[in-house]
Amino acid sequence: MKETKFIEQNKEKWMEFEDMLRENRHDPEKLNDLFIQITDDLSYARTFYPNRSVRMYLNTLAQRVFHNIYRGKRFPAERLRRFWTDELPQLFWEERRALLLSFCLFALAFGIGVVSSMINPDFARIVLGDGYVEMTIENIEKGDPMAVYKDSGPFGMSVSIAGRNLFVAFQTAILGVLASLGTVFILLYNGIMVGAFQYFFVERGVFWESFLTIWIHGTLEISAIIIAGTSGMVAGSGLLFPGTYTRGQAFQVSMRRGLKIFFGIVPIIILAAFFESFFTRYTETPDVLRAAFILTSLAFVLWYFMWLPRHKAKTGAFREPVHDKELPPKREHTIDFRGIKSAGEILSDTFSVLRRRFRLTFLSLAAATTCFGFWAFGLSTKVPADTFLYTDLPFWPFDILIATGQIFGTEHVPYLFVFQAIILCFLTLSAFRALELEMDTEQRPPYNLPRMLLALLPLLLPMPGFIALLTMNSGSVISMVVYPFLALWSAVIYFETLNPFTALTRAFRLMRWGQGLLIGFLMIVFNMLLFVFIEFPVWDRTLEFFSWLVPRTEGAMESYRMIATTCAAVFILYFVFILIVLSGALQYFSGREVADADSLREEIEKVGASRQIRGLARE
Repeated sequence: MKETKFIEQNKEKWMEFEDMLRENRHDPEKLNDLFIQITDDLSYARTFYPNRSVRMYLNTLAQRVFHNIYRGKRFPAERLRRFWTDELPQLFWEERRALLLSFCLFALAFGIGVVSSMINPDFARIVLGDGYVEMTIENIEKGDPMAVYKDSGPFGMSVSIAGRNLFVAFQTAILGVLASLGTVFILLYNGIMVGAFQYFFVERGVFWESFLTIWIHGTLEISAIIIAGTSGMVAGSGLLFPGTYTRGQAFQVSMRRGLKIFFGIVPIIILAAFFESFFTRYTETPDVLRAAFILTSLAFVLWYFMWLPRHKAKTGAFREPVHDKELPPKREHTIDFRGIKSAGEILSDTFSVLRRRFRLTFLSLAAATTCFGFWAFGLSTKVPADTFLYTDLPFWPFDILIATGQIFGTEHVPYLFVFQAIILCFLTLSAFRALELEMDTEQRPPYNLPRMLLALLPLLLPMPGFIALLTMNSGSVISMVVYPFLALWSAVIYFETLNPFTALTRAFRLMRWGQGLLIGFLMIVFNMLLFVFIEFPVWDRTLEFFSWLVPRTEGAMESYRMIATTCAAVFILYFVFILIVLSGALQYFSGREVADADSLREEIEKVGASRQIRGLARE
C-alpha cells in the first residue's frame, strides 16, 4: 500500500485520537480501542515506511498516550475539601484517646512548671535562660512587659516564627518513631516551659496583661503543639501495638495516620504565627477585644477538633473507619529500571536499594567514617577538642549542621578537602555498584575504569555545592536543584556514555526539574531530621553511657564528645550523599524511559507477534 493511501485511510482515526488527548476526555474503552489501532498502525509503518514522517508521527502519538497514562494524577479540589471536612475530623474521633493523653501530659507538665517556679524562684532562669529573663524584667520595669513582641517587623517575624514552630511541631510528631517516647519528652518539656513562663508574669504582678497578650497567638500555638503530640503518639503506636500486622506494617499504617494529623495543623501553626506578628504587638488594644479574640480562637479549636468529630460520629457520618492505603503483600521488592517514576517512587526505590544492599552500603559508610576520624583527629595540629570550632555555638550540637563546612576543610587538618573528595569518590562508586547488583546481568554496563573515573567528575567539581545542600546556607536552595542534576549527569556517564560533554547534553534532556527539586528538598528535610537525633538528649545520654571507657585525664571527656559527635555527623552526611547519588541514578533510568520509551517500543514490536488477543488464544 502506498504511504498516501495508508494516511488517507487512517487519518480520521488518528485525528479522533488526538482530539481525545487534547480535550482530556475520560472514555477508557474508546481510548483503549484507539490506542490498540494506533500501535497496530505504528507497527505497520515501522515495517513498510521506516524512514518516512508517518512513522515518526505515529510514534509521537503513541508516546503521548503512554505519558498520559503514567504521569502523576492531579490532586482534585474535592479530595482536598473532603480531607478537611470529613477525613481529618474522623481521624481525630478515632484517635481521641491519643488527643486526650497528649492534652493530659501537657497539662501535667504545665502544672509541674508552675509548682517548680513557686518552689524555686530561679526555675524560670533554668528553663527560659538568663538573657530572656533579664530582658523581660527590664521591660516590666519600663512599663511595657510585652515589648519583646514589638522588636521586629511583622512580616519577617511571622516567617521566622512560622518556620520555628513548624519545625518544633514536626519534631514532636516525627519523634513518635521512638515508640512515642520522643514525643512525650517534647510535650513534657514544652508544658514545663509554658508553665514556668506564665508563672513568671504572675510572680511579678502582670498576669492579666501577659495573659491577654500571649494567648492571642498562644491559644492556637499551644493547641497545635498538643495536636502535634497526638500525631507523634499515633505515629508510634504501630510499634507498640502492632495488632494482627507485623510490626513494620503496623508502623507504616500508624505513621501515615500520624502525618495526616500533622498536616492538618500546619495552617493552624501558620495562622498562629500571623497573629503573633501582626496582632499580639498591639498591647494597647482594649482588654475586651483581646479577650474576645482569645475566646474566639479557643471556640474554634474546641469546635473543630472536639465538637465536630463527636457530632459527626453521633449523626452517623463515620459509617466506616478511615481507609488507610492498602498494604501490599509482603514480598521481595524488585527495582524496575524501565519504568517512568514519580519522585516518591524514586525515593522508595532508593531506600529499597539501601535495604537490599545493606551490607555493601553500611560497610562503605563505616569504612569512610572511620578513615575520616583517623585522618581528621590523627593529623590535626590541635587537640581533638579544639580541632573543630562548632562547640562554641549557642545550641551545640545541633548547630554542627550549620558549621558542617569545617568537616570538609579546616586549617587544623592538612589536605582535609582533598581527602573528603576521595571519600566521596569511594561512596559514589559504592552507590553505583549497589545499583548494578540490582540489575539483570545483561543490563549492567561493562567494566571500564576510565568511565568509572570520569563519572566522578560531575559530583566532585562542585563539591562545595554538596556542603551548601547539607548545611542550609545561602546556596542551599540552588544546590537543592543542582546536585540532583549532577548526580544524574554522573549516572549518564557511568551507565551510558564515556564522553562527559555528550553526557551533559544527554542529562539536560533527561532531567525533570520539578522532580529533581522535590527530591533535593526532601534530602534537606531528611538530613535535618537525622541531625535532630544528635540534638535530642538521647545522644547526650548515649555519650554518658559509654563515658566509663574514657580515661579520667584532663580534657579527655571534651575530646571524646568532639570525636563521637563529629563522627556521627559525618556518618549522617555520607549517608545523605549516598541517597543523593542513588536517587540521581534512578532519575536517570526514569528520564531515559520518558525520552526514549524503549519499553514502549519493545511492546509495540510485540504487537501481532503474540499468540493471544486480550487473553484469548488466536485461531
